[in-house]
Amino acid sequence: MDWIILAAVVLAMLAFPVKGQNITVDAKITYKMISVDLVEDEFTLKFKNTNENQVEVLNFVLTIPESDMAKVVGVNEKPSGYYKLTRTTDENGRRYAVIKIEKTLRPFEEYQITIKRELKNALEALGENTYSFGTYEFPSYFRGFGYNVERFRIFLDFPDSLFSNYNILTVSSNSKFYYKSLNRIDGIDWDFINPPDQISVYVTFEKVPNFYLLNIMGAALTVLAFTGLFYYNLRIEKRLKRHDIVKNPPWSGELLSKMKEMIRNAEKEILITSPHIYYTDWLTAELQPLMGKGVKFRIVTWPSYRRDVYKNVEDVQEDRKQFFTLKRFLEMFPPGSVKLNDNIHAKMVIVDEREVLVTTANLSQTGLYENYEIGFYAENPALAKKAKEFFEAVWGSEDSISLDHDTIDPKVAWALIMDIKSRREVEK
Repeated sequence: MDWIILAAVVLAMLAFPVKGQNITVDAKITYKMISVDLVEDEFTLKFKNTNENQVEVLNFVLTIPESDMAKVVGVNEKPSGYYKLTRTTDENGRRYAVIKIEKTLRPFEEYQITIKRELKNALEALGENTYSFGTYEFPSYFRGFGYNVERFRIFLDFPDSLFSNYNILTVSSNSKFYYKSLNRIDGIDWDFINPPDQISVYVTFEKVPNFYLLNIMGAALTVLAFTGLFYYNLRIEKRLKRHDIVKNPPWSGELLSKMKEMIRNAEKEILITSPHIYYTDWLTAELQPLMGKGVKFRIVTWPSYRRDVYKNVEDVQEDRKQFFTLKRFLEMFPPGSVKLNDNIHAKMVIVDEREVLVTTANLSQTGLYENYEIGFYAENPALAKKAKEFFEAVWGSEDSISLDHDTIDPKVAWALIMDIKSRREVEK
């Protein structure tokens, strides 16, 4: 790919041979992706005179090639009045922006300058929605004229979109990831203390839909659908016994308390659906005593592989938290109690065709303790019966496979489910 080199190919610094030897430099370069076709960069240099007894002279020239694909769009400095920007063209028609800085630094005085550029086609397209970014930087330019380079930071800032995210495929070392709301990546920071003379960083990534947001929207639609069903029953059914909205702010445990209450009241049957079931010692502790009393229970949840698009079985990756939960289920529950379905998204508990709880929360530490979640509870046989009809449809679907010592393996489960779906497509 065309690697981005700060100030492109030529970075010339002309300094007095004696002056400047007690000047330190901190550099930070921020590459901000406006889109996959346009990148803005900000190159900030902070100079400091570390000599406590005498002034130091900062005097250098920065020559930056320009073209239709890369140009300087602004320069800022603190304090102001010490740089001069000119533009020139050489005999071959190549254009340059020339920044000349002259500043006398008093003991411990600092001077900062920020150069802003626009870069077109700074990313290399590797395939559909897949890109790479890389850059070389040269602390050696500063050291060549006696400056001590203490720190060099490079930051890649990804676009802010609620509906898109970026999956990092490969990245060079010394990197740190930052995330914003809805599990979206904010940027990557490469931080070098006392950096080598030459730095190179790179990353490859793919642009994908924001599945986290889609899950939230799906959960909201689920609650909306069942809430609509509830109000429909409210109008046509006079014997509605009890209903409630269960609010679950972080660390309140309200939904968990309601689930435990329902399970302890069970006399015949408990039905549970949840895509993710993590850290469920409480669930096994509640269900195990009921087995001795003849209470039946069935659970539909996700297989043990991470939710992603895989092209072949070798690419399938394990969801370790889900795997350990399924392993515990195999050890403690009767065979045939748990089925796996990678299309399940509903979170629901049904007890004795009498009570039903539909919620946005997965049966996990995050869902039941850390997130703002909500649930709709009803003690209503007619409503519970309709919810059970939905459960039976999922349980009896050909897409639902039984959990056993083979299907607990993520690759085996994925291959089996994909085979079922492929056969159905062929039949259609």
